[in-house]
Amino acid sequence: MNEGHPFRTSSGQSYMNRIAAFARLAVVAALSACVAGCNSARARRNPLPLAVNVRPLSAAPAIASNVRFTDITDQAGLSFIQSHGGCGMRYFVEQVAAGAAVIDANGDGFPDLYFPQPKPIGVCKYPYPLKHRLFLNDGHGRFRLSPNAFGGIDTDYGISAAVGDYDNDGHPDLYVSCYGQNKLFHNRGDGTFEDVTQKAGVAVGGFSTGAVWFDYDGDGLLDLYVLRYCDWSLKNDIPCPAPDGKGRDVCNPRIYDPSTNKLFHNNGNGTFTDVTAKSGAAPEKRRSLSAAAVDFDGDGRLDLFVANDLGPNYLLHNNGDGTFSDQAMQQGVAFGITGGNQANMGLAVGDYNDSGRTSVCVTTFSKEPYTLYRNDGGFFTDVSAPTGVAQPTLPFLGFGAGFFDSRNIGRLDLFFANGHVSPYAGMKDRLPRYKERNQLLLNEGNAHFTENLTALPKNDVKVHRGACFADFDGDGRIDVLVTATNDNPTLLHNDSTNANWLFLDLTDKHGCCTPVGTRCVATINGRKLTRVVLGGGSYGGSSDYRVHFGLGKASAVEKLEVQWMSGAKQTLTNVPANQVIKLKEAH
Repeated sequence: MNEGHPFRTSSGQSYMNRIAAFARLAVVAALSACVAGCNSARARRNPLPLAVNVRPLSAAPAIASNVRFTDITDQAGLSFIQSHGGCGMRYFVEQVAAGAAVIDANGDGFPDLYFPQPKPIGVCKYPYPLKHRLFLNDGHGRFRLSPNAFGGIDTDYGISAAVGDYDNDGHPDLYVSCYGQNKLFHNRGDGTFEDVTQKAGVAVGGFSTGAVWFDYDGDGLLDLYVLRYCDWSLKNDIPCPAPDGKGRDVCNPRIYDPSTNKLFHNNGNGTFTDVTAKSGAAPEKRRSLSAAAVDFDGDGRLDLFVANDLGPNYLLHNNGDGTFSDQAMQQGVAFGITGGNQANMGLAVGDYNDSGRTSVCVTTFSKEPYTLYRNDGGFFTDVSAPTGVAQPTLPFLGFGAGFFDSRNIGRLDLFFANGHVSPYAGMKDRLPRYKERNQLLLNEGNAHFTENLTALPKNDVKVHRGACFADFDGDGRIDVLVTATNDNPTLLHNDSTNANWLFLDLTDKHGCCTPVGTRCVATINGRKLTRVVLGGGSYGGSSDYRVHFGLGKASAVEKLEVQWMSGAKQTLTNVPANQVIKLKEAH
């Protein structure tokens, strides 16, 4: 969702010129650029210096690894169309639909799948109902639709979903972000849900794109941060002409004013209080598309990284007194590699370089490289070019994203779900295209990523949106569920070479089964791997909350340290590989 014509860069450069430009970035220390918007002047800023003294990673266990993912959507029982609710009118909201979420809905220990559903929009009519769906996992990665999971209660135009155990009863609940009114579904613990939106006081209206659960004030209760995009509605819809003059195309987002995100404090009695203003959690209006809750600076409090389309990102530092301060500018994550605003969309969050700190990769618009911000402790460095992320991502438009260990060797790779917003993309140039392939960039273990062009199915070319990650069939390897606009989702089964692994299924002392922010460190052959229970991330939904370690050839973890958000620490030694450990924080 860029600010000019849907398939032109903001500076008007050709694709090949941008390739050459970003190749030069790998060897220069800085880039001076004035980037002018197609429709309005763009913010100007001196770019951050590009680091060239990248640090090598710790040595990973040597293991031959053949990485491959197989499309098993039909065999898994997920062959349905997740419609965008449109009919050729190109209503603005259609371009962000829709995501999915991983949730153990019935408490059997197997990751189930929830799909929000856009409704017929505006003048569009469908001969059949469009309803949100919950699919239950049989434990072997095969799914069946649960038709009565919501008791007939439907949603408005469903876009994304956030999973979190907000009442500490050990059952993950579901918050659905919509155009219209958002919904909060309380999990009864048996795979069915009740609508508690009005009672809880979280019925946000307008155009929401996502949400994240996290405990910002340390009271043991998950609070709720809601992402909102702009003030578009059917009443103020503006038809934007297609470049061929024969129909409608998606509009420039700047036509509509941005919106204000919302922060709700959990009162502990099933209700929430809107604390947006006094907390400073939405310092300015933005077009927000994704967020992640992580303790980025190691002070024991959860911060928020928010990807904002066509505006500076937020890095909301938790001040520890119920307020936040935006430090994106000071810490180098407000803008992209050119020093200007980007079409920031999805987030991958993880410690890819064994530094013990959590870094962030942001997906963007076509002809803008995806941005990898390395966490250097108190400051982030844009290492998109030297790490090999910038060049292969330049032609693509990405939404969902994630760091995950695809080969179980203790290195976090990068997955990107790609798909354009304009059906006219590629009309004048070879690239970009409306339907795009996804990408898997493998972590080489030397501070560099290389795209693997054979690991993913070549025929999975769609208008992809959400991406969520889980081991759906219990074989210890992380699979990927990818959604697509007005198309089938794709379930990518991980068929990579077998290696050892470990999962942690955590519950904190309050009873919360989604203890966002819990930090886990595994020592393997003297090497420390850091993983966190991530709140949010990607785009359009939630991934499995269980913490995953790929162990390579190691048959055991020498030491496993779990740092809970309460400050308590639990340590296990000589933990055997290839098991799921259920661990509860001691009171």
